[in-house]
Amino acid sequence: MSGSFTSIWLPLYGLFYMATCLYWARVAAVENRNTETFFSAGHQLAPWMAALMMAGASISGWFLLGGAAEIAHHGFALAAVLQGGIVLALPGVFFFKRMWFIGQRLRVSSQVELFRAYYQSDFLAVVSTLVAVLFALGFAAVQMRALAHLISHLTADMISPVQAAAFLSLVLFAYVAIGGMRAVGYLGALQSIFLAAAMAGFAAYALILTGGFAALNQGLRQLASTEGGAALFAVAGVIRFSAGLGRDLTAAPDATSVASLSLAFAFMGFQASPLAAKIILSTRNANGFAAGQTWVMAGFFGGLIAFGIAIIGAAGLINPNYSLAGVLGSLLQTSPWFMAWLVIGLVAGVQLLAGLALLTAGEALVRTIYKPYFHSALSRADTVNITRIVIGLLALAAVLMQFLTPVALSALAGVVLPLAFQLWTPLLGITWLRWFTRPAVVSGVGFGMAAVLLTEPLGYHILSFLGLELPWGRWPWTLHSAAWGMAANLTAVLLISAITNRRTQGEEAADVQAFIASTLKPAARVRRLTTTAWSVVLAWMFLAAGPGLIFGNTAFANIGMPSIWAWSGLFWLLGVAMIWFLSYAMDMASPLHREIEPYSPRPRLRRDQSMQEQRRLRILIITAAAAFVLIVLVNLSFGH
Repeated sequence: MSGSFTSIWLPLYGLFYMATCLYWARVAAVENRNTETFFSAGHQLAPWMAALMMAGASISGWFLLGGAAEIAHHGFALAAVLQGGIVLALPGVFFFKRMWFIGQRLRVSSQVELFRAYYQSDFLAVVSTLVAVLFALGFAAVQMRALAHLISHLTADMISPVQAAAFLSLVLFAYVAIGGMRAVGYLGALQSIFLAAAMAGFAAYALILTGGFAALNQGLRQLASTEGGAALFAVAGVIRFSAGLGRDLTAAPDATSVASLSLAFAFMGFQASPLAAKIILSTRNANGFAAGQTWVMAGFFGGLIAFGIAIIGAAGLINPNYSLAGVLGSLLQTSPWFMAWLVIGLVAGVQLLAGLALLTAGEALVRTIYKPYFHSALSRADTVNITRIVIGLLALAAVLMQFLTPVALSALAGVVLPLAFQLWTPLLGITWLRWFTRPAVVSGVGFGMAAVLLTEPLGYHILSFLGLELPWGRWPWTLHSAAWGMAANLTAVLLISAITNRRTQGEEAADVQAFIASTLKPAARVRRLTTTAWSVVLAWMFLAAGPGLIFGNTAFANIGMPSIWAWSGLFWLLGVAMIWFLSYAMDMASPLHREIEPYSPRPRLRRDQSMQEQRRLRILIITAAAAFVLIVLVNLSFGH
């Protein structure tokens, strides 16, 4: 086939995808009717739509772009990647149902508002906003960059990476700014389906290239028999007390079992993020959380990860030409329409996350940070319009960072999930552990963030620039920064909760605790099963993603496929059963029909804050200008 014929399919599918996005954006705009439902779709997203959207956003394009590449380069030793569906579903079972009921009680529509209402903490509100912005400018943007380069390669540079990135960002900005959360929800359900189809399509074609499942495993066995090949299919012990990557020159790849466990913690960060909260608080009712987490996330998408992503990665491990880019290159010559379909599925998965991140970050910056502090008299319509401008600026900044500061972009992307994981403690305090006090949670999140930054390149490069050198590098002791952060976080929370007064909580927090105790009081059978439930979760974490992974090295040595892969497949099935048990038998996410009376705070006198707001705004402008000048001077000084 000629190059022009094979390359026409991708632009054609791209235009179809753009038309689909704009159509649903228009439908959403018409249904919004006014600015009141822009931010949360009137809290009327269908439960099935929210379930699909949550699964697609949690997985995004990372497992196709990053998870398959991890297996293709380093084998199956980091087995937590294969349990992605289960470890992503587990936090949702713990949090989503209670978070939705609390959100309905307090009539809030974002995580920032939830933290501010319950903890009366500006610090937690700023941290939640920061995490949302980092998702938009880091985690999603780095995937968009990879997509732009992939599209450029597949079109033989007819479309440059800059043009591809600009087009993708323009489509993204258009449907988010036009339709708000309703458009993000409608398209999110479709994008999740496109993503799932692409994952299945990539896996099926990888099997065709390798000659089928039996031939694939034969190739893996031959690879394992080569010198050093066995290490690709075995977890390298429980822990390694090294100084971390970048400091210990003898450090091996982080393929220990505690590396897998701590990576699983990082995955769990998404469900505690403001993006996940945005979906939950925009949903019509809580009746779809159990099915969504059990069958959509853990079951369907978990199976695609445990086997589909594993097949794609294994094909690339056997032959680098069968990697993701190699598969697309082969399809470009043999079936260009199918190649274009797979690429659009990948684009849809990445844009689902990016669109949700842009909306959440824009709302947090304008509605819950700028308006309360700097312009409380801002009307609803003006709030929406300013948010649209901020969304456009964030999208533009993401494109510029993709090509002007790719190293900084990667550094920001690396800290997003571990920072989001630190929000587990305030969410636990709201939903389950009411003895977590406000000072404890605020301090814990602060210490956790510091520990994350000190074990990631972003943190120690900043300190190195200031003349301070740390004795460790990235992920010392083969522990992901998410685990280091949570260790510091939980230590601070437990110690400070023990010495601070629990009765100093605000009226909203006291009302929420009484409401949860009366509305979601566990049944007698659930109380009897509590110890069993905790034992099941801890046992699964130990064996499927923790130190027990070393048993998987040899447990299935004679079944024709890598033992660690078979071990992971078994614990994916057991994980689905565990999620079902927690969701339904333990009533953690089971459907519950209940009328919720809104919380009515006591009337409070409102003072005129206009003078203080103007002063804060002047300080903000001066600080932003000074920061911009400082950044320019630093770049000029170092020749960047």
